[in-house]
Amino acid sequence: MRPKNGPLAVAGKTAGGWGQTSCACLHIRGEKGAGTILALAVVLLSVTMLLVSQAQAFNILANIRLQATADSIAIAAADSLRGLSLGFPCEVAEEMSAANMANLAECRIVGLEVFITVHLKAVGIVLIAKARAGPSF
Repeated sequence: MRPKNGPLAVAGKTAGGWGQTSCACLHIRGEKGAGTILALAVVLLSVTMLLVSQAQAFNILANIRLQATADSIAIAAADSLRGLSLGFPCEVAEEMSAANMANLAECRIVGLEVFITVHLKAVGIVLIAKARAGPSF
């Protein structure tokens, strides 16, 4: 006699035991729990997409904050250049960038304008922001 718990079980049984079947269909055992695996895969995919989108949103937010920091650094350096605050413009820019946890890459003075470039590493990506400040004529 064939075992009843094999991977394939015959759907019907004749009077003489296992042999010819009254139904030609075979039922595959082992599909039990396939829905659970599919549901887990969907949940895992959803969590992965959430994490990726959150990392991207964090980078966008960090880039906006870095641009605002670069703008404020450039304004402070321009104020220092015009004599409205104490200190040398590029030294003021360096101090402000260190206080805001950004790295000052460039401080350039052309006439009465100050050009600032800062960079910051966020989630493994280097973000760069540029700003210009000076009098408006």
